[in-house]
Amino acid sequence: MRKTRVFYKLFIPFFLLGIGLVTGFSIFIYNSTYDSVEKNFLKDKKNYTKQILQNVEQKVKTIEYGYTTYSSTANFEAVFKKPLSEKDFDIYRDIKKELSYIEMMGIEGSHYSLISLAQKWGIVHDSLKVLTSEEVADYKNTYITDNRRSLFWKPDENGIQMVMTLPIYQREKFALGISTIPRRSIDQIVSDNNHLVQIYNRQDKLLYSSKMTDNELTNHNYQELRKAAKESRQNATVYKTRDGKKYVILQSEYNHWLYLVEINESEIGSIIYNTRVGLLIASVLLILLVGIISYLLAESFSRPIKKIQEKLAMPEVNNKQNELSLLADSVDEIVGRNELLTASLSMQKPQLETLFVLSIFRKRISENDVIHRLEQFGYDFAEDKVFYTGLIQIDSIDDQQVVDKDLFLLAINNVVEEIVPKDERLIPIVLNDEIQATIFILENNNQEAERRIMKYYEEIQIEVKKSLNIIISVGISPVYQSLIDSKKAVDLAKESLHYRVNVGSASIIFYKDIASMLNDATISKFPVELQNELMNAIRSGEEEDVFRLVDDLVEEIFRLNKNPISLGVTLVRVINELVQLGQLLGAESRIFENIKKLYQTAMNAYYPEKIKEMLIDDLIKPVIISTHDKTERGFKSLSEKILYIVQTEFDQEISLDIIADRLHYNPNYLSNVFKKEYGENFVDYLMNYRLHMAQTWLKETNLAIKEIAERLQYRNPQNFIRFFKKKLGKTPGDYRKVYRH
Repeated sequence: MRKTRVFYKLFIPFFLLGIGLVTGFSIFIYNSTYDSVEKNFLKDKKNYTKQILQNVEQKVKTIEYGYTTYSSTANFEAVFKKPLSEKDFDIYRDIKKELSYIEMMGIEGSHYSLISLAQKWGIVHDSLKVLTSEEVADYKNTYITDNRRSLFWKPDENGIQMVMTLPIYQREKFALGISTIPRRSIDQIVSDNNHLVQIYNRQDKLLYSSKMTDNELTNHNYQELRKAAKESRQNATVYKTRDGKKYVILQSEYNHWLYLVEINESEIGSIIYNTRVGLLIASVLLILLVGIISYLLAESFSRPIKKIQEKLAMPEVNNKQNELSLLADSVDEIVGRNELLTASLSMQKPQLETLFVLSIFRKRISENDVIHRLEQFGYDFAEDKVFYTGLIQIDSIDDQQVVDKDLFLLAINNVVEEIVPKDERLIPIVLNDEIQATIFILENNNQEAERRIMKYYEEIQIEVKKSLNIIISVGISPVYQSLIDSKKAVDLAKESLHYRVNVGSASIIFYKDIASMLNDATISKFPVELQNELMNAIRSGEEEDVFRLVDDLVEEIFRLNKNPISLGVTLVRVINELVQLGQLLGAESRIFENIKKLYQTAMNAYYPEKIKEMLIDDLIKPVIISTHDKTERGFKSLSEKILYIVQTEFDQEISLDIIADRLHYNPNYLSNVFKKEYGENFVDYLMNYRLHMAQTWLKETNLAIKEIAERLQYRNPQNFIRFFKKKLGKTPGDYRKVYRH
């Protein structure tokens, strides 16, 4: 069928405009996506470089600290300045113990050695080795002669070697600490063999490269990168060398090592490849869609002219004629449609009136529009009228009836419409899925207005209970003069409804009766001790205690907080604390996915039993079940930490409060965990361990009893002597005599 001139005049501009918009939009999306991907890619590379630095530096610090700490001990010089043979097993065992500690805290798979240059022996690869004079001389020439440095990091055939001259804080160096870190251990820290990762030491030597081939930078490129790293001031930065390669570089503040990660820009292209293809396909499809829409629009706009021609049996218009002149004949059709629309509006008057009342409640209509609409709907009342807004909410409903809640609200709406005379109200509406609302219209000077409203709602309550078997409560706003203020009136009526938590169900509450309580400063009152007891009980997994404490806590919150706002805030705080505890204990995330319903219930809390039930069933019990095994492991880990602190710091001032501060736990909680794990309280264990150490010192050392008492934190030696005698039946002096003879 041949198209008209109007069709082509519409189709071509629409289609060209659509192509331009799609093309521009696609280019914009592609550029934005590319920039975003590149930004995130570089950010990930920087974070990856920082992670490598932090992981390597932590291990390096640990190794250096281990050797430094051991060289600072009192017996280090005595051990390493005397000969060592296979007969000195105790000394060998002590040295091996220190090396084992360094190995445990250091890098996995590394080898640690200690060498005495003074006596030409060393513990190398867990074995006692006697050094030759040439080996000792070589060590001294390499590490001792240059007394400006005491720490040497250098690459070797299989990884990195660290040599530290000991003791670290003395001028005279008579020992060496040597750590050999294999390449595979550093590979595990880097955890990515697909990218070039290199580490250079302070002397600009390549310590590590993730690629087995020789990828050491040229001197010129390296100097550029080192200079850029210094200027970045320990911040990861991207630098492009003259040969076009990009690197993320980061210099350590601790030892000035340079970390660099090569950036492969082709990765960005591969990341965005699917986006590029998808965008191209989408653009083609959109252009096709624009063509179809342009065709349909042009066809739609030109079709009326064609219909008019057919209706009037006019001959086809030639190219020189103006087809738009024929639109004048469509007036009859427009008039007919207008008549149909008028009839439809008359039939839809109740729905339109409902929308009008909703617009008043939401303040989406001006005062002039209100007056105009009231006239349209046939309301004609004098200026001396006043208004009240009443809200109805269902108090209790069976679980089986919840699905029919909307039907109940509609039924209540019909009851209101039947009981309240039409000339004393606007059309009643269902405001939302919880509340039915009615605007009352009463005389300004009518002293009985509030009584009439009370009477109407009492009748409504009786009828609803009788016909629907449900209980409702009512909140009524204060009087107001203009319908524009209905939104505020709804809010105040809701405040009235909130206060039924204090007066019970089936209540009718006027806002003016509770306004004085709202004006008082209200502070949320929170039973902290009960909350802490509940948290501890959840951690320990004692369900009976948890359920009892939940009952006590909710009852106490309802008792302390009479204001609905403070009550809701307090309950939300409890939920927040429980959610945070569950997350800290490692509970499954799915437990918290539907927590919104619990918050909503808390903010509209009227019944303590419902709150208790939801807290236990929806939050606490799932958290306890999910974290039971993790809690048991947590107890063991905590107990072992406490045990380690006692056994390593028994000769210092130590208490459960100090340990709790260090581990960031409540002292009472730590006490319960320790007793549950070891069967005795913390103080008894500490006293018994110190007694054990006193026995060891009395047998193996010549320390005076007074000095032993002071080391074990006894301010009065007599207290130590009395405790010792009470536990062992003899004084420290007698005990020493027995074991010395």
